[in-house]
Amino acid sequence: MDFRCLQIATTNRKLRFMSDTYLILGGSNSGKSRFAEQSALSLQKNTHGKLYYIATGLAYDLEMQEKINAHKRRRNQKFETIDSPDLSADIIKNSKPQDIILIDCISMSVSNILTLSQFRDRRIDDIRDDLKKCKSTLIIVGQETSLGILPANELSRKFLKVSGKLNQDVGRFANSVTLVVAGHSIKIK
Repeated sequence: MDFRCLQIATTNRKLRFMSDTYLILGGSNSGKSRFAEQSALSLQKNTHGKLYYIATGLAYDLEMQEKINAHKRRRNQKFETIDSPDLSADIIKNSKPQDIILIDCISMSVSNILTLSQFRDRRIDDIRDDLKKCKSTLIIVGQETSLGILPANELSRKFLKVSGKLNQDVGRFANSVTLVVAGHSIKIK
C-alpha cells in the first residue's frame, strides 16, 4: 500500500503540532481502511502521540459482524479503539495536538444517524464543526458516494446527498484528500 501522499503533506514542512486533516475516500472494500491505518502509524512516528481509532460500524447482521471482526483482527494494537456510531466521542473535542485520531467511517455515522432512532438528535453539521475544531491530526475514512447510480428509494438518495455534502465540507478544510481504488491511493488534494 502506497501512503506517500500523506507523508508528503507532513514531511515537506517542519512538523507542527496543530490539526491536520486527511480525508480518505473510496468505494466499499477498496482498501481505504488499511491505507488509513498504515498512514496513521506512519504519521505517529513523527508525533509520538497516542493513536485513537474511532469505529462507527454497528453489527446489525452477521455479515457486518464478520467485517467488524476482520477489521479488529487486522488493526495494530497501538490503536486505542473507541466505538462511537454517531461520532459523539469526547476524544474529538478533548484530544491533544500530538495525537492522531482515525475515524472509520464517517459515512457509516451518517447512515446510523439517518436510520437509527437513538441518534436522531445528532446533527451532521455538529459533526463537521467538531471535526473542524479538533486539535489532533485527523484521518477520516469515508465512502465516495458520487460514483454510482441514483437509487430508487428516498432514504438511499437522502444518504447520498447528506454523505456527499459532508465529504465536500470536510474536503474543503482537509489538508489532503486521497481516493483509494483497488488498494491504490490517488492524491486528489
